[in-house]
Amino acid sequence: MKIVLILSFVLSLWAKQDLSPLEKKLYKFIQNTQYKEHYIKRYIGTWPTYPKYSGARKEIPESNSFMTLQTIVLLNAVDKDYNLENVEDIYTLADNQIQNYVLDAKQTNEIEGTISFWPLLQADNGKWIRSFDTQWYNTSMRILNVGNDFDSSSQAFSWFYKRKTNKEFLNNFVKNVSSFVDANRSLEHPANKKWKSKNSGAFLTWAETEAPEKPVNRIMDLVNDVDCVVNLNILTALSSYENNIAELPQKTIDAKINSCKLIHKVLLENKEGQCATWYTRKSHFYLAFSKAYEADTFCLQEDKDLVYKRAKIRAKYLLEHKNMKAYTEISELLIVLKSLKKKRTFFFNKMIIALENELKKGIVQREKYAYLPSKHSLFGGQAFSVFHFDWYGRANATALALRALSMK
Repeated sequence: MKIVLILSFVLSLWAKQDLSPLEKKLYKFIQNTQYKEHYIKRYIGTWPTYPKYSGARKEIPESNSFMTLQTIVLLNAVDKDYNLENVEDIYTLADNQIQNYVLDAKQTNEIEGTISFWPLLQADNGKWIRSFDTQWYNTSMRILNVGNDFDSSSQAFSWFYKRKTNKEFLNNFVKNVSSFVDANRSLEHPANKKWKSKNSGAFLTWAETEAPEKPVNRIMDLVNDVDCVVNLNILTALSSYENNIAELPQKTIDAKINSCKLIHKVLLENKEGQCATWYTRKSHFYLAFSKAYEADTFCLQEDKDLVYKRAKIRAKYLLEHKNMKAYTEISELLIVLKSLKKKRTFFFNKMIIALENELKKGIVQREKYAYLPSKHSLFGGQAFSVFHFDWYGRANATALALRALSMK
């Protein structure tokens, strides 16, 4: 009888749990807002995002691979412990679209193992462009023909790795990500000069040669940049590969070591708020660090306690300044704190409960759906010293909240 009870208890630990009523609403919102049909076929399977382009002075709805991948990777983490109704339908729709991005790269001979932020579309003049919509490219926003990048590609890597698919993409990513590193460059991105020295050897953002060597250039600012959050996302992908699939190529190992050194230097000099071209706040750095840490990026282990300490300080600040309504940031910090602190104390649990309660207050609820609004973008960046981009996607922010609340 005792053996039966013990077996029942062990099986109950393995069994998936049901989401709470509020978490179910969050999940339903993500389900309901995924594009099932759209006049731009490349949007089907993705979610709408609402970036604000300061140069255009308006909010233009679009869709992209990066937020789609972020959303399904978050759902996949929740899926491990909780029952998510028809989640495979969500995965299938989204995965079909990401596979299209992989085909896009082959169509225009991009670096293998990379994808772009936006899909490949044909403009009115017949030219193939990577943009969110041909309407704006054909009129006033011709800068939006962007190249493939290693940040979006790192998210595709994470997705394919979790699904055990696209081995060729994984192999090509770890090989080719070292093709563009911060060494022996004549140009330097203006934002990088504030926080790093030359020849760091770390990974660059764009999978493309910078101007003036290439006349037709699709890189924002016409010069490649070193972004510390992008580097952390790349490190997560490389550690997953190195620890579970095969050895990394030597050039990639060298760049990985340099990237870790750069992250360590950033933390020692307290510059994590300055070191990202495409991300808007420190919590993005902490969240990316926690992912790399959980992927067993061993060269970052010594920095874990410092990141945890700074994330906790920021979390306490947000609890003291509730008028900021920084709900997305609270979601990010909850994931960071829960990821980095395995031994829970009474005071730690008290803070977590306070953060969760504050997050729940920020969730807008209706009879049939719930989502997380925020005046804080999910990420953003400056281009050509003219356009500032701030992206916000309700589904992606809601997935962050769902992960933050359901995470043990």
